[in-house]
Amino acid sequence: MRRFRLVLPLALAVSGVACGPRATPAAAMFPAGDHHDDGHGFLSHASAGFVTEDEEVAAAERTAETARANQLAASFDQTAFGGGVGYGGLGYGGELYGGLGYAAMLPRDWGAPAVPPMEYDAQDGLTGAIEGVVSWPGALPPRVTTACGAGDNPTLHVGAGRGVGGALVFIAKIETGRPLPSYARAATVGGVLAKRGCRLLPAAQIVAPAPAVLTIHGDATAAKVRVTPAAGTVRTIDLQEGGRAPLDAPIGVLRVDGDDGKLTPAWVIGLDTPYYAVTDDAGRFRIDELAAGTYDVTVWQAPITTATAAGEMKYGAPIEVHRKVTVGATGAARLDVALR
Repeated sequence: MRRFRLVLPLALAVSGVACGPRATPAAAMFPAGDHHDDGHGFLSHASAGFVTEDEEVAAAERTAETARANQLAASFDQTAFGGGVGYGGLGYGGELYGGLGYAAMLPRDWGAPAVPPMEYDAQDGLTGAIEGVVSWPGALPPRVTTACGAGDNPTLHVGAGRGVGGALVFIAKIETGRPLPSYARAATVGGVLAKRGCRLLPAAQIVAPAPAVLTIHGDATAAKVRVTPAAGTVRTIDLQEGGRAPLDAPIGVLRVDGDDGKLTPAWVIGLDTPYYAVTDDAGRFRIDELAAGTYDVTVWQAPITTATAAGEMKYGAPIEVHRKVTVGATGAARLDVALR
């Protein structure tokens, strides 16, 4: 796989204007872009470009040419070419101010984030699938009144056809599956949480592959955000106005809410498999590229949220349903789940 690094072509800036009554006439300037280019083409020629590993040999050759150009310029009479060191000569365009020390310098290669190891056998061309609908047959959840006013329940969204939108469906353990897509780093989903008034959105999301980074984005009002992992230490983060707070999203369930209890909560589930879905507004979902076999499928709905008269959020346990589903080599197995 190729690595990309940012390099800056060098254009040596040496003024060609002589000063003083006894100054030697300046020689003709080299063409812009030439490896002896001595300044007049700098603004038009200097640019940033991406080079691949295959081009690094050519880049090294260009760097050697710039070194030779600097040596050539240093051998010239500095008084004739720019008024001397103190007035625009090599002291104002050499290594300290845009010369070889800057233009030929390659940024440090920090490397790409490592792709988490897969705990299953990866195969291409898998054609099994699971599809279905998640529904809510019971009474609709109450509206919730926060310091920002009254609104629909922030953690349960039931559509006109009783379908549950925003429910998470996933397979946590597999033996054979599709490869994790990557290009220099793992392709990820999820990982963004936003504060909007008194709410943290979305109420539930999947981050995969985990461990990964979750970034909480602030709005016009600062807040203290509490982060509670399934295991480990609870953290409190000062989320500034318009600020961003990055934190680790481990495998498992992570809850984010307000330190004062007045922000509607959000949940983040970290997975290390690529088999997950979020139901649409009609409660529909589909998980595909499965190998033939039997799977433990989890349907996960965030806890139903209520609010006290003081505007503090109250919630219990999530609704978590497990179903065994047998998938064939082709076609889609059906899984419909009614949350109760």
